[in-house]
Amino acid sequence: MTLEKTQSPIRYPSDLIDEEWEILQPVFDELEPYTTGRQRTTDLREILNAIFYLNKTGCPWRYLPTDFPPYRLANYYYRKWMDNRTLEKANTALRQKSRENKVETQTRRQPSLTVKASREPQNPVWNQGSMEASSLKEEKEISFSIQ
Repeated sequence: MTLEKTQSPIRYPSDLIDEEWEILQPVFDELEPYTTGRQRTTDLREILNAIFYLNKTGCPWRYLPTDFPPYRLANYYYRKWMDNRTLEKANTALRQKSRENKVETQTRRQPSLTVKASREPQNPVWNQGSMEASSLKEEKEISFSIQ
């Protein structure tokens, strides 16, 4: 019996979207592999959604809405992952992947464009004794980043 891979609808703002789950799934498959015992019947994505919901709302475990897995199961995985530091390792892996993506983006970035704009001052400074305006100009440097 295999778990059906269904696209779960977003029910709460704290739920994982598909792109986030695509990043987290390999991390949890590596850190929390299914090796022995009965096959898992609950999707880990739903467990994470329940944990994120509890974290966001601050409600007690027993008040977890019924469209999540049972609160005891979510609590079991939360305690297990906190004890064996799976959540910390997942966070570390995500942070490392984020930094790698940032470095790749920075190396592909085009050089920035610098534009100098000059204009005459609005209140010209008059020289002593003459009616000529001095040739003072204000220069401003504006930088743009093209991506």
